[in-house]
Amino acid sequence: MIEALKQAHYGVGMLRPARVQHGDCPYLPDREWIADIVPASYFTAGEYESMLEQGVRRSGHHLYRNACPGCDLCIPIRIPTAHFRPGRTQRRVLRRNADLEVESGPISDDAEVFALYQRYNRERHGHREPISPTAYRTFLGEGPYPGALIRYRLDRRLIGAGWLDVLPGGVSSVYFAFDPDYSDRRLGTFSVMQEIAWARELGKRWYYLGFWVPEGKGMAYKADFKPHEIALHGRWRAAGGWSALR
Repeated sequence: MIEALKQAHYGVGMLRPARVQHGDCPYLPDREWIADIVPASYFTAGEYESMLEQGVRRSGHHLYRNACPGCDLCIPIRIPTAHFRPGRTQRRVLRRNADLEVESGPISDDAEVFALYQRYNRERHGHREPISPTAYRTFLGEGPYPGALIRYRLDRRLIGAGWLDVLPGGVSSVYFAFDPDYSDRRLGTFSVMQEIAWARELGKRWYYLGFWVPEGKGMAYKADFKPHEIALHGRWRAAGGWSALR
C-alpha cells in the first residue's frame, strides 16, 4: 500500500520502505517485531488516514507497517464518535475520575510533560537509561501532521498526557503516559473516553485507537469500547455492536 501510493505521486521505484528489526514484540511473548518504514513527510494527513486500515501507523517522523513473520495479530481499531456509549465499567471509571481537570492544547515538550513521560517509561516499561529531550521531541514533540496534547490534572498536578494526530476525518491516538502512582484510576481507559468526546466536539467521525491485540497484555481492553470497527485484510469491518447501528 505504501509503495503503491508513493508511486502514484512520485513515480515507480523512488520510495523503497526500509525493513527494520526492532527486537522483541512489545505485546506478545516469544515473538519478534519487524516493520517496514517510510518517511511520513511524503504523505498528507488524508493519505495517512486512508492507510490506517492497511495497518499503517505513525511513529515520530516515520510511517510504519508491521511485517512480523507468521503474525497478523495487530488489528487496527476505530470508534464512531457519534455512537460511542460507555459501558458499566467505563461509567465507573468516569465517576472515579470526575475530580480531574482535562485540558487540550498544542503539542508541547515543556519540563512538566517531559518529566511525566520519563517517569512513565522508566516505571511502566523498564527503561533504565534516561530518554533524551531530543529523542522525546523526535518521537512525540514533532510531527508532520496537525497534533494536540490533552493533559489530565489532579489538584493542578499533571498525572496524565495524551498525544494525538488530528486528521481530516478523525483523531488518531499516538501515545498516552500517566503517573504510575495513580494506576488504580485506570487513566488509560479514562483518556480514551475523553479523546473520543474531544474528537466528537471537533466534528470528527472517527477515533482511531491504534492496534487491538486480542492476546496482548494491556491491549485487549480496546475492544471494550463499543461500537467499533476493526480492519481485517485491509478493509474496515463492523464489529463490537456497530453493525446494528449502520
